[in-house]
Amino acid sequence: MRRKGMQGVYVVEFAIVGLLLFVLLFGVLEMGRLYFTVNTMDEVVRRGARLAAVCNIQDVRILRRAIFNEAEATSSSSLISGLETSDLQLEYFDKDGNPVTAPSDLTSATGFRAIRFVRLRVVKFPFNLLIPIPGFDGAITLPTFQSTLPRESLGRHAESGVTPEITPC
Repeated sequence: MRRKGMQGVYVVEFAIVGLLLFVLLFGVLEMGRLYFTVNTMDEVVRRGARLAAVCNIQDVRILRRAIFNEAEATSSSSLISGLETSDLQLEYFDKDGNPVTAPSDLTSATGFRAIRFVRLRVVKFPFNLLIPIPGFDGAITLPTFQSTLPRESLGRHAESGVTPEITPC
């Protein structure tokens, strides 16, 4: 073959190999983002359940701190795009695993005193792909993330129901 007839072959070869290389590169980046998001969501529910177990149940900052925001910030998560405090479900349970209907009622035996477990959940959080993949609609719905911990102080002395002098959550 003559050299003049081979000039366009390198461009065609690079186009084919380059396409495969970039698809692989962006696939690895998306998988890295997905693993980061999954691990961060695990940490969000663990952190939020821990804060809910030790902080006052009426403290609105629990969920803000759980999504890695400042205590006074009301925006979406600074770490996971699209994660809002409204995506988190905080629940309190009694010793049998039944939901406590009025957790903020300090005097009722079925209220604050009945709380034995705290659970934080994130259900059906969408992971948005940066690069659309054929066959997907641009988002992957992640599984439910949850963490259940035994109650601790809940921001109060269990015996007297008085708020202790501690720093806010």
